[in-house]
Amino acid sequence: MSDLDIGIPFQDAPPRGGRPRHRRRREGGRSVGAFIVMLLVFGLIAGGGWYGYKKVKGFLTPEDYPGPGTGSVTIQVEQGDTSGAIANTLFKADVVKSAKAFTEAANNDQRSLSLQPGTYVLRKQMKAAAALALMLDPKSKDVNTFLIREGLTVKEILAEISKQTKIPQADLDKAASDPAGLGVPDWARSAPGKPLVLEGFLFPAKYEFGPKDTAKSLLSQMVAQTNKIMTDDGFIAAAGAIHRTPFELLTVASLVEGEAKSADFGKLSRVVYNRLGHTDFLKYLQFDSTTQYWLIKTGVGRKKHLTNAELKNPANDYSTALDMHAGLPPTPISNPGKAALEAAAHPESGDWTYFVVTSKDGRSSFTSSYAQHLKNVQTCKDIGVC
Repeated sequence: MSDLDIGIPFQDAPPRGGRPRHRRRREGGRSVGAFIVMLLVFGLIAGGGWYGYKKVKGFLTPEDYPGPGTGSVTIQVEQGDTSGAIANTLFKADVVKSAKAFTEAANNDQRSLSLQPGTYVLRKQMKAAAALALMLDPKSKDVNTFLIREGLTVKEILAEISKQTKIPQADLDKAASDPAGLGVPDWARSAPGKPLVLEGFLFPAKYEFGPKDTAKSLLSQMVAQTNKIMTDDGFIAAAGAIHRTPFELLTVASLVEGEAKSADFGKLSRVVYNRLGHTDFLKYLQFDSTTQYWLIKTGVGRKKHLTNAELKNPANDYSTALDMHAGLPPTPISNPGKAALEAAAHPESGDWTYFVVTSKDGRSSFTSSYAQHLKNVQTCKDIGVC
């Protein structure tokens, strides 16, 4: 009887050649072992993948402090700083843990576009988003302000800045003596080869200043504003369109600022251009404001009434009185605002060559008739405004 006939399991039956059959058992054991090894390998791979993911995530996610920060630190944002430049400033001051964290926070918040130059009081080791939020809070700015109105001369503006900011007058005078160092453009000259002129470039507006600001930084800020407006608002291009240089346009705007109320700006600008086109006695502007400027420039100061001696003084190179100096004065006579610049660039249409104040609120009457002008002058006298 064979092994098969008496029920001996197949795996225990001797193989041909007489050797026992244990192959399937070994193979089964190897299968289990291989499975265990595979689990271990998979676990290592999975663990390594998770570790790698964490590393990659850490690389892609910039380092950031977790909290609101501590202490106090002052940082300065300069004119023209980008979010990247601000981020680097914050990183160097240890306000944020990485510049990239702040840059990402700024990119995710449209309000960051409204960040202004100035001095900010922040905290050290802040979460980037918290640092941005604090900078957007007006209370974080360590600033004061000063206000310069339209129509003042450089000399008057320097005195006003010193009064409002407590910066020494001597420091302001020294900074003002170097127009190029303040950013005044090369075209700001009365003639080729002449010195650069600061007059006309201290744009009248409200400005902020912090503890780190100097005479030079404040005046540079004002000059930069004039340069920006002249370029971005198209006044340089407009000057060419009316066959004038930018310096001449700035000078006309200063005359408008010195002679007219805002409602009369466009008409007075036209009077200037009409007179400049004449070759007879009308080529003399006959503006008192130009001699007033000369008096301020020479230290005398503004006067309510000018004398004939002052108007006809041979040393008065700003006098536009009859038979003195025809055409425009050598430089602007004040620092005009935007409305005066608009008037100089886009004068109203008209043939006016005369004007005089005829109302107590300072409004003027304009005419091209000398006879009518004499009547207007009488009205001026009758109401006591001239």
